[in-house]
Amino acid sequence: MALFGTVRRPPAKLFVAMGVVVVCGFAVATWQVWTNDNALRDRGRQVTARVTGVDLGKKSRVEVEFRTSDGRQVRSLVGQGDEAPGPRVQVGDEIPIVYDPRHPDHDVRDARAPENHRIAYILLGTTLFGLVGVPLATLRLLREERRKGTG
Repeated sequence: MALFGTVRRPPAKLFVAMGVVVVCGFAVATWQVWTNDNALRDRGRQVTARVTGVDLGKKSRVEVEFRTSDGRQVRSLVGQGDEAPGPRVQVGDEIPIVYDPRHPDHDVRDARAPENHRIAYILLGTTLFGLVGVPLATLRLLREERRKGTG
């Protein structure tokens, strides 16, 4: 017996629809992060950037300002959980970064940090979990609906 009365489960069709939307969202996010990482590897340009802000919270994000090869002045955030070895940067420091010339204000990473696809792998794992979990949970909902309908 539930603490606050009976537990009402969503209809299976609604659960499937929402599950498909969520899994598709994670799949798109996985693809986007993976292609952004590859874009930095394949066509990234390395320049020196000046640190203009440091957020020492959980994600340790660093705001930098740099000039692109075509002369534009750009501000962007660096760091998606990948930290460069050595001491933390301070405002005013200069660090080497890699940016995507097509999207210099979006795709930027610290050139000192090792390349990896950690975020893409986490998103991929979540997507695969949803691909397995949504059908299994749907089967359980359908069985409960059938049992209540025949009982």
